[in-house]
Amino acid sequence: MPHIQFINSDSLLKWLKDLEVDHYLCGQCQGVHIADLQSQEGVLESRVFLEQECLIFTTEVELRASALLNLVAELPRLNGAYANIKTFADLADDGAPRVIMCDTLWVSAGVTKEQLGVFLRNALEAKQDILRECLDCGFIATADAGAPSAPMERALH
Repeated sequence: MPHIQFINSDSLLKWLKDLEVDHYLCGQCQGVHIADLQSQEGVLESRVFLEQECLIFTTEVELRASALLNLVAELPRLNGAYANIKTFADLADDGAPRVIMCDTLWVSAGVTKEQLGVFLRNALEAKQDILRECLDCGFIATADAGAPSAPMERALH
């Protein structure tokens, strides 16, 4: 029978290593950065935070400002299709709009390494699917998003 234990920062880092989840600590925040998602196009941050009662796995993605309205229209469908991931738009006065994806694992009663592995695999897969959908729809700010793919023709008015 798997051993249930109360998780702390040290055990979280050890389990991530045992589960072969590529991660790192940046020294500027309390989160553990998940490199697999953070290296995806458009992703600003992908981190796991260990709180008193739960693990919070967040991923922040920069949106094209012109895609914000279309993304907001898609949020109910995305939240329904990926029920374990809470997806929402974040608007800040001082930056580009973002889509934030969040998943939570309650750990206050203890957790096993296997449970953490299942949680992370499912969350990573769902977030990658959502990212792919957002990229396909042109919602995400990418390096080549500003460059037109073909020469623009003049329109007559």
